[in-house]
Amino acid sequence: MSDLVQKTVLDNGLRIVTERILGSRSAAIGAWFAVGSRDETPERSGVSHFLEHLLFKGTEERSSRSVAEAIDGVGGDMNAFTSREYTAFYARVPATAFDMATDLLFDVLRRPALRASDVDAERMVINEELVAAFDTPDDVVHIALYDSLFSGHALAREVLGDPETISAMSSEDIGTFHREWYRPVNLVLSAAGDVEHDRFVEFAAKHFGDLDAGEQPRRAQSPGVPAPGAIGTTLAVEQLHVALGWRSVPHSDPRRFALALANQILGGSPSSRLFQTVREDQGLAYTVFSQTSGYCDAGSATVYAATSAARGAELLAALNEGVSTFATDGVTEHELDLARSGLEGAVVLGLEDSGSRMSRLATGEALRGKVTSLDEFLANVRAVTVEDINKVVSEVYGEEPIVSLVGTEATLDRLASA
Repeated sequence: MSDLVQKTVLDNGLRIVTERILGSRSAAIGAWFAVGSRDETPERSGVSHFLEHLLFKGTEERSSRSVAEAIDGVGGDMNAFTSREYTAFYARVPATAFDMATDLLFDVLRRPALRASDVDAERMVINEELVAAFDTPDDVVHIALYDSLFSGHALAREVLGDPETISAMSSEDIGTFHREWYRPVNLVLSAAGDVEHDRFVEFAAKHFGDLDAGEQPRRAQSPGVPAPGAIGTTLAVEQLHVALGWRSVPHSDPRRFALALANQILGGSPSSRLFQTVREDQGLAYTVFSQTSGYCDAGSATVYAATSAARGAELLAALNEGVSTFATDGVTEHELDLARSGLEGAVVLGLEDSGSRMSRLATGEALRGKVTSLDEFLANVRAVTVEDINKVVSEVYGEEPIVSLVGTEATLDRLASA
């Protein structure tokens, strides 16, 4: 860590990490709980996301309106998101509002009201969110893909939950989850910008210092790699939506740097292979991209594109050929150089504001138990060779993918008979 990055661990295991950004006039404050949708029981699927919504409803003394007005009144923003392995809450404000925003955020995290009336109101909001997700083909195609890619495991479940579990969730269920898992051993507090580390530690100790450490969730090992195959989901849409998926490497695996560069070359940028062949050369799709995700014991690599129903078979053939050639022939030194400089530049530019710096601190500490300096990250990227990339490409993309398709019944039938 640099001299401007400081870390303190309280006696109860709570980790506090800050980065002072010279010349900054803003402050970003975050709370990352290392608990997500994979840590829920099937009967409580979606409880992490439900809790994310409810914490901003306020405490017994603070209403949701007063919380919103406090942040809006200084021109800041406060938000949250839920993932499979952590739930994040954050605020970004002018540095002059650092004390107010920190005290407010920590207060709603520690003492949420979780009123039954708020639960019922937010239940309707989440149900609308679910309806929107299952009415959006690019969401549906990935939901179905993950359901097969991690079949039978909590990683397969939709982070939002499902209508049945959301409808059955009570304020007591949500409160029990909060008390059990929102504990210091699972919590990372981070701040970046014009911030004082010792002052931030004082707020952390005030709000969370008296809590027992708690326990970390025991995560079931991810299942074996599923057999390849195709899943079709019928939806009244004009296009055919296609997602290919493979199991990949965990987020702490040393191969993740090579995989990140491989993804950049395959479909992670406008100069990537799939973008150039599928969109620029063949005009098959407006949107085509690849991406990767890592978890503590597994990972995923995916490719997505959409095209008109009539060109579905042509798109599938182009994607399969592009990935197959990628896995078989590997990459060139020129592609590696371009991907490396592109990834380095994107990371550096992405860390130009206090919010991204805060998020980087929190994510690294919550997922891997350490903050990797930018220099160390860049050194790892620069150390990757063509041989490193070709090895991980062969291991991941050399396998037959799971194929998820979303389209009308007629479109899917036509593809099946092609």
